[in-house]
Amino acid sequence: MPVTYAKINVSNFLHNLEEIKRVTGRKICMAAKADCYGHGSVVLVKAAEKSGLVDAAGIADVSEGIRLRKVGVKLPILIYRGCITEGLSAVVEYDIQPFVSCLEYAKAVEKAAEKGGKKVKVHLKVDSGMSRAGCRWEDALPLARYIDSSPYLELAGACTHFAVSDTLDDVDVQDTRKQIDNFKRAIDSIKGAGINIPVIHCAASGAILMYPETWFDMVRPGILVYGYPPSRECEGKLDLKPVMNFVSHVLQVKDIRKGEKVSYGFTWQAPEDTTIAVIGAGYADGYNRLLSNKGRVCINGKCYPLAGRVCMDQFMVDLGTNPNGVKPDDEVILFGAGENAMDAFEAADICNTISYELLCNINPRVPRIYVE
Repeated sequence: MPVTYAKINVSNFLHNLEEIKRVTGRKICMAAKADCYGHGSVVLVKAAEKSGLVDAAGIADVSEGIRLRKVGVKLPILIYRGCITEGLSAVVEYDIQPFVSCLEYAKAVEKAAEKGGKKVKVHLKVDSGMSRAGCRWEDALPLARYIDSSPYLELAGACTHFAVSDTLDDVDVQDTRKQIDNFKRAIDSIKGAGINIPVIHCAASGAILMYPETWFDMVRPGILVYGYPPSRECEGKLDLKPVMNFVSHVLQVKDIRKGEKVSYGFTWQAPEDTTIAVIGAGYADGYNRLLSNKGRVCINGKCYPLAGRVCMDQFMVDLGTNPNGVKPDDEVILFGAGENAMDAFEAADICNTISYELLCNINPRVPRIYVE
């Protein structure tokens, strides 16, 4: 058994997909990018494919798609992020569907498709107001016409992405409504020209929960799949179960005298005689250093605060008089599910970031152990 590992509950993962399917009734393209947000894409995408709950997987880098194809995944794979020209031959070879944002990129994909002797399915990406990738809504029709007329390209879908769909702030709601309207204008212009769009999709986690009118033909959940809403304002709208428990173990229990200082920088000093436990995880494993002196862990159902800075491979917690008899080899829940455990949402709040980042940053050296 490794000292530190990520326990991935496949049943919780499938439960979350079932919840999304139950509520939306739409096709699902699950976000499988970043190794399924640190959960392990090979096992989870294959489990999702076998379940029949998903209709596609979304990635960000060609290498992620190649990996899935090499382990036998047959699902449509959509690559959200653009590729450099050199990567497009692999897009063609491994049957990956790119998002096309401009005429230049469409021509590059077309050239790679012609060279590979295949017709490539593409999704027209509309920038509805986020000012990231995508064409302006008024430029969507000319791009759609080019794709539709190409012997090497097939228009498989049209999509956009929202910037602030996970908040109830009045300005954010207004901006999201504007994005929705811009996207609809683009879709109407394409359809009005007699061009068929097989799949329209734009709702990621926030819009799934807050804007049902954006569900269209397919939804693209990300963090929801892994058991967390995208923001506090979205909590409670779905019955979600965290998929990952980030786990370590107690390596040593030792007495500390009043006034003694602990860990790098001596940022923590014992206010009285106490006991600390040395935990076998650190920022190299993905346990964020910003949790120093602020976070808490769960050992045998009881919570204990961090004492001192998180080190690269270890950190300490204050056990007080250790009334519960914590001992070496005891399991430690760093964050995740479980009674009294700090979940990734709470840990992210302490670090002034989002749960996505904490989950994605768990180092590859941390084994993923899959349970039902």
